[in-house]
Amino acid sequence: MDFLVSAALTHEGTVKAVNEDRVVAKAPVFLVADGVSGCRRGALASELVAERFNQLADRADLTPELVAEAVEAAHACLCGSRAEGDRAATTLAAAVAVSVGGQPYWTMVNSGDSRIYRVSGGSHRMDLVTEDHTHVQAMLALGLLTPELAARHPDRHVLSQAVGSPDQFDPDYWLLPIVAGDRLLLCSDGLLGETDLEEIERIVVGQNTPEDAVVELLSLALAAGARDNVSAVIVDVDGADWRREIS
Repeated sequence: MDFLVSAALTHEGTVKAVNEDRVVAKAPVFLVADGVSGCRRGALASELVAERFNQLADRADLTPELVAEAVEAAHACLCGSRAEGDRAATTLAAAVAVSVGGQPYWTMVNSGDSRIYRVSGGSHRMDLVTEDHTHVQAMLALGLLTPELAARHPDRHVLSQAVGSPDQFDPDYWLLPIVAGDRLLLCSDGLLGETDLEEIERIVVGQNTPEDAVVELLSLALAAGARDNVSAVIVDVDGADWRREIS
């Protein structure tokens, strides 16, 4: 799918010695996985998920079902390692371009608190597609917390599920049409931790290339302190190539 133009960066940040994030930007597959802190092998978990999705990128027959199978296979593998004494889990935010009825669609999947944002062609607004799987987000949805209190809650990064989590695993899926001129941002929570969302939006909706956008996003996060690993993937749907490929 030549109409998908992308760039990705991942960085350990300014505090952590190890980068447990992994990114994939290999059209038609795009992914951010953030190894769960506190697990002995968070980096292994994110690496395993990234490898599964890299294998998807080599296939010409991608369907939403194949994406779901890759997610479930990665989860089963990580749960198996837990049975052998290893604790390994990771967040997952992925967007995979598939063909449905001869038309291009995004199959998006999320487990944990890595995110996918979408900028519709010509828009100056960055819309959040995914919903964080955290205990604080669940309280917010139930009306038990205000957005202001949720943003400052000390447990706001405690996950309610992740790939490899033994307690709960129920990832969210979306099937969205691929629209010429759209831009996606996939990111780990390390990008969002200390940075202002309005500044992130300014960069993402700007008239810049994916390469320039991810470099600017990383610079923004590092300047803000970046106490966590930082990862970002930008994907553009090129209008001219999109029309040629589907015609």
